[in-house]
Amino acid sequence: MRFRVRAIDIASAEAAGIEMRRIGVDPAGMALMAPKEVFYNLKITGLTAPQANILKQDAIASGGEAAVAKGVVSCEINFTDAILSGTVKQLRRLADKLKAQPYGLPIAGKSINEALDRLTNRGLAFRGRSRSWDVSKGALVMGVLNVTPDSFYDGNAYSGKNAAIETALRMADEGADIIDVGGESSRPGAIDVPVEEEIRRVVPVVEELSKRGLAVSVDTVKSRVADLALLAGAEAINDISAMRRDPLMAGVIKRHGAGVALMHMRGTPKTMQGETAYEDLMAEIFDYLSERVEFAEGFGIDREKIAIDPGVGFAKTSSGCLEIIRRLGELKTIGAPVLIGTSRKSFIGKTLGGAEAGARLNGALATISAALLNGADIIRAHDVKETKETILMIEAIKRFDLRTEGDS
Repeated sequence: MRFRVRAIDIASAEAAGIEMRRIGVDPAGMALMAPKEVFYNLKITGLTAPQANILKQDAIASGGEAAVAKGVVSCEINFTDAILSGTVKQLRRLADKLKAQPYGLPIAGKSINEALDRLTNRGLAFRGRSRSWDVSKGALVMGVLNVTPDSFYDGNAYSGKNAAIETALRMADEGADIIDVGGESSRPGAIDVPVEEEIRRVVPVVEELSKRGLAVSVDTVKSRVADLALLAGAEAINDISAMRRDPLMAGVIKRHGAGVALMHMRGTPKTMQGETAYEDLMAEIFDYLSERVEFAEGFGIDREKIAIDPGVGFAKTSSGCLEIIRRLGELKTIGAPVLIGTSRKSFIGKTLGGAEAGARLNGALATISAALLNGADIIRAHDVKETKETILMIEAIKRFDLRTEGDS
């Protein structure tokens, strides 16, 4: 007799339930077993040696595991990070055990529970000034509308108001949920545009698009541009500096009740490509965006009005951009929709042997597909129709269940 053994893909309790239904498991047993078949790895940082020792013991007692630095047991080191591994049930049990421990470990338990809540949340939303989008039902398309003469891809194509409006309307017809209007290029090496010039480029376009019923965000780091754009009807601000560049930006966002996208970047567009060396790229992005979300919330901006962007192409090497896409799911425990923009960027050209921006569409769609499978909620793109179709296909793949069997 020969037995065939194959690996099966179980990424959620729902997926576990599908597989168990296929072999006829009793429904009562399914409810008990499905959560046990989904496995998570969580990294917790900054533990003292005593904290790490207790954490490891409680993790093992809970049925899971904790990997810590070698010198923890003998207390030869002062601090360590830990990798926690287990099912949701095991990690929840660990969090409960930590509630009764000393050395501040109840706070660690609370943080573990919060991370699990965010990983398993199915109702994530992004809210603008007057609109709301349920991103758990499918990723949003943010169409790029650069009203600048020097964008890396479409410079000067839409710099006139009428051309910009016509393009935005076409994007909406093709499936764009939000039109992201930018009046200052953020390509590598770009220099600042005077605030009055940026206002002249952006605000009339925002006003007209808003009158026509389109949802608009504005790509700016300047609070005065943001203020006038929101008065003109914009729903959100896309700030590549994560509200660091202009100390008045957070107040403008709060006062208007607007949404905001916070991006990771080092330096400025002019200097950022000289700052691409990282010891741990994803750890820095995670810590930076976590801090900026906390800052925004401290200013009174609701979490549902915040999206986070790892900043592909901003102070990143080509290999760093690929790493972000592959590990994008690590940002989900921050608890905000993940926005990503890879559209026709230079790392795609380098990966494809030097392809120019106009020849990077296929590569861009491949990066979008990978980002969606790894947890992206908002896709910022120039090619709206192609991006929308990619999202629809990836969402169909992600949401496949037994009810679709027999379809052709």
